[in-house]
Amino acid sequence: MDDNKLLKLALDAGEIMLSSGAETHRVQDTMHRILSISHPTGVEALAMSTFLIVSVSSEKSGSISLTRGIYNRSVNFGKICAVNEISRAFVSGQMPLEKASARLEEVRQVSVYSPLTRILCSGVACAGFTLVLNGAFIDALAAFIFGLMIGVLLRYSRISKLPYFFSCLVGGFIAGAGSTIFQKMVPTAGVNMIIIGSIMPLLPGMTMTNSIRDIMEGHLISGTTKMVETLLIAFSIAGGVGFGITIFAS
Repeated sequence: MDDNKLLKLALDAGEIMLSSGAETHRVQDTMHRILSISHPTGVEALAMSTFLIVSVSSEKSGSISLTRGIYNRSVNFGKICAVNEISRAFVSGQMPLEKASARLEEVRQVSVYSPLTRILCSGVACAGFTLVLNGAFIDALAAFIFGLMIGVLLRYSRISKLPYFFSCLVGGFIAGAGSTIFQKMVPTAGVNMIIIGSIMPLLPGMTMTNSIRDIMEGHLISGTTKMVETLLIAFSIAGGVGFGITIFAS
């Protein structure tokens, strides 16, 4: 089996999983199992928040290492499950290397939801959370509008590759400023409920969960990095909300 193709397969699987929101230890375990199919010993697989390293050692080719940076991250459990199925089939011998590589490329390229669907779901989620938190219908309507705006912002941020912290800052500003302006037009609206519902698409819940799980699994660097990222995102959202309220409250 070609070691370079095997290393590339492991990196492809790890990249898709890590960029889709998988935990660090799960990514490392998947890459290690893929590499171990032809190298029972001398296999190393390291996953961090923003890069991957894989290495194998054999008598024929010596030591080979490959690295890959991870620049885009989101949450897509469907892709994680698909990669798990492909890796299990490959490790068990049910799928050859070439077919596994082709299947991973298909998983990488597939888009489950259209941009319009994502934007609409952002608005619906904001309105739904507002109602769940005992907000009034008028509050949910405002949160729906601002959720659509934040959905458009997140879509534009992915295309233009803006820093996520900046997107959270602007999104928080939209929620804070928009809710304040909306209350001036509709005095019965509740600013707090609108803001809480509107910022839901921005909250780093998955990042925080993964950071705790990584720390408990012993991956202290990745876990600490994700925890710091969570705090920075929270500060960005809070700063944007506060800035928006301060400007338009008077």
